[in-house]
Formats: sequence, C-alpha cells, structure tokens
Amino acid sequence: MMRRLTAIVACLAALHAIDCAGARPEVKVSDPQCCFLTAPLGIETPSFSWKLEASANGAGQGAYQVQIGTRSGKNDVWDSGKVLSEDQFGITAPDASFESGRTYYWRARIWDSKGNASGWCAPQTFSTGILSEEDWNAEWITYPWSPETRMPYMRKEFDVKGKVARATAYVCGLGAGDLYVNGSLADPSRILDPAQTNYEDYALYSAIDVTALLSAGRNCLGVMLGDGWFNQGTVFADFSYGHPMLRMQLVIEYASGKKDVVGTDTSWLWREGPVVYANIYSGEVYDARLEIPGWSVAGCPTEGWSAVTVATKGVPPVTYSQTMPAIRTKEAIPAAECWKTEDGKWIFDFGSNNTANILLKASLPAGTRVTVRTGEEVMPDRQSVDFRSTGISVVPVQTDEYICAGRPGETWMPRFTYHGFRYAEMSFSDPSVVPSKEWLSAVPVHTDLAVKGTFTCSDPQLNRLHEMCLRTVRGNIVGVPMDCPTREKCGWLGDSHAYIKMLCDNYDVDYFVMKYLEDIRSGADREEKNTLHHLLRNSEFYFTDKAAGIPYMIAPGKRLCGVASPDWGTAVVQLPWHLYLYNGNRAALEKYYPSMKQWTDYISSIAVGNIVYQGLGDWDPPYGNANMLAHIPFTSSAFHYYDVSIMAEAAAVLGKDGDAAKYAALREDIRKAMTDKFYDPVVKTFGSQTADAMALDMGICPDGAEKDVARSIVRSIRLAHNFFSCGIFGLARIGSAMSRNGQAEAAFKYFTKKGNYSFEYMWSRYDATTMWECLPITDNTYETIHSSHCHPMQAGLDIWFYEDLAGIRPAAPGFRKILLAPCLDCGLEAASASIDTHYGVVSSSWKKSGATFVWDVTVPAGTSATVELPEGMKLSGSGSTKACVLESGSHTLTVVEE
Repeated sequence: MMRRLTAIVACLAALHAIDCAGARPEVKVSDPQCCFLTAPLGIETPSFSWKLEASANGAGQGAYQVQIGTRSGKNDVWDSGKVLSEDQFGITAPDASFESGRTYYWRARIWDSKGNASGWCAPQTFSTGILSEEDWNAEWITYPWSPETRMPYMRKEFDVKGKVARATAYVCGLGAGDLYVNGSLADPSRILDPAQTNYEDYALYSAIDVTALLSAGRNCLGVMLGDGWFNQGTVFADFSYGHPMLRMQLVIEYASGKKDVVGTDTSWLWREGPVVYANIYSGEVYDARLEIPGWSVAGCPTEGWSAVTVATKGVPPVTYSQTMPAIRTKEAIPAAECWKTEDGKWIFDFGSNNTANILLKASLPAGTRVTVRTGEEVMPDRQSVDFRSTGISVVPVQTDEYICAGRPGETWMPRFTYHGFRYAEMSFSDPSVVPSKEWLSAVPVHTDLAVKGTFTCSDPQLNRLHEMCLRTVRGNIVGVPMDCPTREKCGWLGDSHAYIKMLCDNYDVDYFVMKYLEDIRSGADREEKNTLHHLLRNSEFYFTDKAAGIPYMIAPGKRLCGVASPDWGTAVVQLPWHLYLYNGNRAALEKYYPSMKQWTDYISSIAVGNIVYQGLGDWDPPYGNANMLAHIPFTSSAFHYYDVSIMAEAAAVLGKDGDAAKYAALREDIRKAMTDKFYDPVVKTFGSQTADAMALDMGICPDGAEKDVARSIVRSIRLAHNFFSCGIFGLARIGSAMSRNGQAEAAFKYFTKKGNYSFEYMWSRYDATTMWECLPITDNTYETIHSSHCHPMQAGLDIWFYEDLAGIRPAAPGFRKILLAPCLDCGLEAASASIDTHYGVVSSSWKKSGATFVWDVTVPAGTSATVELPEGMKLSGSGSTKACVLESGSHTLTVVEE
C-alpha cells in the first residue's frame, strides 16, 4: 500500500520541451460566447467569455479588449480599452447602455503574457431581451377559467409589411405555453416552458427566433396554455397562484429599419382546445376529436371564438429572461419489450428508468380511448406495473389518456406534464386492440444543459455506476434541481448540495444554479411568525418565528415543508461557493454573500457551545433512516463548520477583511468543540463512516490524525457487511476521503465489490438503472423497494471518479490552476476523464503498462497544473520522487515506482 506525498517543484524540461529561443507563441481568441451561449437571444446582462487557442505550450493572457457596437466592426456602444487581466470569462460592460429587443455586435482580442496582441475574433452577436417592465407592449391575458373548462387555444392575426430582417417572440405562458406561428410549433423540442419560479415574486419569459416562420401578408400567432406549476391545485394541496395566463410580445425588425410590435391584448381570441385535463404530477387527457384544424393559421374561421380578458389574479409583478437553457425533449427511446397481461393490458419495458413523456403512434377508430399508466417497477409475476415507488397517499398514479380522432397514423405526446418511469401499462376502451412494440416510445425531458464532463475507466462496474449517476441527475434537472421525477418533484435544498460538485464537473450549470439560488432567496424573503422548524430527522418539530431571508426546506413553490434545517439550508452557502470554485463564478459570491452570511450567523445563534443539535441527518443510508449511524449533532455541526470555512474564504475573496477574520476564528472554535465532543483519540474515529469521511473532507480532523481516521473508516466497513453504511452526506465524500489519506486501494475494493452488500447488487439483483432514494445494495426492505427509484442526492459519489480516479481537481477558481492527483495506486488498470472548463478542456488519461504508468495530460491555455503523485512513485527520469508544475499544452508523462 502506497501513501500519498504532496510536493510542488518545477517540472523537468525533459518531460516536455519548450522552445524559448525567441519564438513568439501565437495566441488567439477561440470560442467567443455571450452568457456562455453563441448568438443568444433575450439577454438582459451580457457577460462575455472566450478561450485561448495557442500554437505552443505555456501560452497565457495578460490583457484583453472587448468592443460592442450596433453594427459589425463598430464600438459605438462600449469599448473596454486594454484591460490588464487574465480573466477570460465573466467580462461585463457595467457602464454600457442597451435598448430592449435589439441586436448588438461584439468582438474581443487579447494580449498574451509577453505583450503580443492577437487579432480580433470574428464578430459575434447577442440580442437583448425586454429590459424593463415599461418596455412591455403587452398585457397579461386570460379566459373565463373553471375546473370544467378545457385548456385554451389563443390566437392573433397580424400583417407583415415588408422584408423581415429578424422577428423575435418574447413569451411567458403560465404555467406553460406552446407557441405556434402560422400553424407550426415555433420551437418543437421546447417543452414545459418557462421554468418554474416563485410566481408571486417573478416569472420567466423565453426569447424565440421566429423569423423563418413569418411570410409577407397575413400571419397568425397561436398559443396553447397548460396549468404547469402555476395552477397546480390538486396534488398535495391547493398550490395555485392563479389561472392560466399569457403575456407575449412579437418584435418584427424589417430590413428597412422599421419595427412592428404585436403584443397580447383584448384583441386576441380564445377557445377551448383538445387538452381536457393536465396536471404536472398526475398526467394529461387529450381528446384529438376536439382539435380545430388550422387554429393557428391566418384565415381560420373564428365563429365560436371569444375575446380574451385581462388577467388580474396572480399576475407576477415582474418578468425576467430565462437565460438558462430551456427544458427540451430528447431522442425517443424505443420499447425493449412488450407483452400482454392476463387481464388484457399491455406492458412496455423501455429498458431503463428515465424522466420522460410517452410518445404514442397508432391508427384507431375515432373515440377509441388509449390509457397509459407509468411506473418504475413491474410486479414479480410481470402481470402489472408496480406504482408504489412513484406515489404516496396524495399523489395519483401517473396516467395519460388519448382519445383518437380516427385519422391514420395519429401521433401524440403530452405537452403539459412529465413522468419518471421504466414501464408503461397500456389499455384500450376497445379490448380487442392489439398494439405492436412500436406504438409506444419514451421521450426524455430535461433542462438542456450542455455536457462538459466525460469519464471512463478499465472497470465496467465503475463505468456503469457513473452512467447511473448521470441518468439520475439528468432526469432531475427540470427547471430546478428536483428530488425525483415522480412523487414530489421538489427542489429540496439538502438534495442539491449533496451532488453539487459532480453536477459542476458533468454539466454547464452556471445559469441553472444561479436561477435556483434566486428561487431560494426570493422564497425566503418573507418573515413568518410561529412557523414549523425541524428538530430531529423529519419527525420532531418545533414552532418559532422565521426571519426574512432564512430559507425553507424547498424552493421554489408553495410546498415549503418548514424552515430549512441546518443540514439542508447549508445549500445557501455551498452552492454559490462551488459555482465559484468549479466555474469561477465570482458573481455568485457577490450576489448571494448577504444570504450566505445571514444563514451562517443564524446557525451560530442556535448552536450551543458551537455544536448544532438540530437536523435531518445523513439521509437515506442503505438500511433506512431508522439505521442512521452518523449522529445528527455531528453532521449538522460539520456543515456549520463547513459554512464558516467557506465564509472565511468568500469574505477574503470579496475583500471583506473583518468578516474573513471573524469566520476564520470561529472556524477554529468549532473545530475544537467538535473534536472535544466527538473525536475518540484512542480509536481515532468520530464515530461512524460518514462522520469520519466528513471530518476528513472538511478538515475537522486533528492535525496528523488523517490517516488514522481513514483506517477507522476501513475498520467500520469490515464490521458493516464489508460495505459502506453512509447516507447522502457520507457517500458523496467517502471515496475521496479514503483515497486522499492512504486508503485508495480499499476505496477501489469496496466500490467494485460484487454480490450482497455492494453497488453491483443494485443491478444484478434489482436491475436498477438509476440511483434509488434508498440504495438497494442488499436484500430488499419495504423502504427500499417502494422508495423513489430516481434520486440524485445519491449521485454525489460520482465526484470520486473525476477528482481521484482520474485525478482532476480545481486548485484555483474555475480551474485556472489545476491539481492533477490520480489514484495510480488503487488497483485500477486505467482511467480517463475530461472537463470542459471555461478556459478549455482539461484531461487526464492514464494506463498501467507493466511496472509503469503512461499518463497523458492536457492543460488549457491560460492555466497551469500541479502534479501530485502517490508516495513511492516518481516521474521517469526525474531522480527522486517529485511533483511538477505543468504549463498549458499537451503532455505525456511516465510514472514509475521508486
């Protein structure tokens, strides 16, 4: 067993020669983006970024210049001038003035670290959104709603009076709206738009380019509305904000320079459509016989249509642009198998658990009712779907119904709901119908975050576990970070911080997490008297006042589940910090520092002798919460210590020296209190696997005791069925805690264990394809098999793959400095990972070859990386064991045992 050694020395020139004989490395701007998007629409605060493309290693940026103009090549709006800075993203124009709904051009150039200027990048564009409420030339419109009224069609005809240069629709349909232009869905993959918010505070609008859908002469806009989250009044409780409503503004820019605006007002018409019922939880009923052909085409007869009314109830006070990616549908998944049950129903198996909607394709007589119910399990006799994991007493079975129009080749997918399922049960009002396997598909639905991380290794079991984590997290990014796609669909704060690190490595989440942070902040804004607080677990409570700014357990929405417990509300501090650490998002710290500070001081006020006794605890360990081994006072105190540690760092970053000193001192006081109370200096443990892992991860351990505490984790594992007994707090940390403190081989052993009490048991015994709420690592209990089968809070362990097996960690915010520290000594034969940071792709790929390791590394231009090798290993040809600092570029290293 080899121990780790950390050392930083100059990298030997023999590893990667650099020509310094007076050559000028060519550096140019690459991948210029606005708000991390190419030519985005609806931008309210433009933020510019680029990467560096270099012809030689070691290239960096010393200065930049950004120009913005109303035409290509002009700088009549803003010019930064030459700014001495290494910053390549987060560049704003604070003193620039922009108009609503206008296209702007921008370009950037840089000077390298030697003072050599690059050329300008090719001109880029961004278009602004509606920058103030006064710039809306549109009213909120609605219709005479009643529980019996079907969801509405809304339409408006207008004229296009010349050659169109650009046409942009700014749309906010609440709860969700589908925009049609001249009979075509404007953005076919966009669904459940806009994302959920605290509607009493604000709503989001989407900017959609509809230029190609307009034609000269008469045109028509059409919108189908659904209840969505805005008018959800039947599941859990009446959480409705108001009745469905629409605000939309179409801005037509002509080649002549003139503009026309078509906004929602009382000249719009409405009529009941074919959506009989739609609920975000329970499903949708669609009667195709009620469709109105050509309803969104100019010239459609309007007999039977009525004028809309101006909305007054539940109108959001302000709307903001939805800068984060939209929720979208993805490529359909065909059924892997289909069979008939004894009672005449048909069950479809899609091979994996997904967050999706059904897609029906059939040719049946008019009036035939097709009912599809979806779930995550099938009963052992395969005669029915087991719906128990997708619902609790107040949540109905996920059910969609389609009444056929009688046309050949009818195709339908629900638009105002989504589900979590692997299995679908189909039945027909005519029991003689015999479907084929091709009649039903599953269409994945999730926020369209760009993928930025990849991982693979030589062990198939770890690869499968990684894919399960990805599928689970991907399926729960639906406007907010959900806890599950079935029963609750809630943004629990504690769930989000349990996997924030792996989320940042795998997906481009800057604007998504910033939106969620605003959901948390806005929902917390009100003061509340004598309201529910959590004392212990989710079963003991007390009532007292909540100050404005202290968050609830859930955001956004009206289902709050009480004031955030210390171990859930820590998300207020952790999320901004990890956006800064992993993505370099300084704006997150600047904007949410007051909330971070208020939360941390609030927890200090309820601590007793720097120990925090309240909390839910290390949620959902493998054997259920009744068998939670980590003591709640330890885990809650550890999160308070972590929050205080973050605050000391964040305050220093923002130049708040007084706060930095205050929290640095408090950090040491909490650490002493925790070691005095919880640490056993004889056995070298804090009392459980989770406690030891958290202590190692957060820096709570007594100095010099780290390897002893890691050995205590291994002892505990051997006594607990030779497997982990952690809930979500420990599982996200235990791999790294062991690997970085001399137990990399043991970590690999238990992550790759097979049979009873193992991750492998999840699929070999239960055929799991996603991470369950209570992981099925042993023979099932009711709590395991009937809990949710898609819970991303269990996916935090995925960070171990990136940071330890492949060995890529941020050593400075946004990976400007990188630590490369792979577990070459764990017993794995090979591992490879890459992360597309805001500076470019950093990659680490190593493979064992006999007694040596061949290690290929890519370091993005503008960054550097420090190599950290396990003790007993060295770089070939380097003499004694050493680490090294790598310049940007591609490197091939050979590592040998000393």
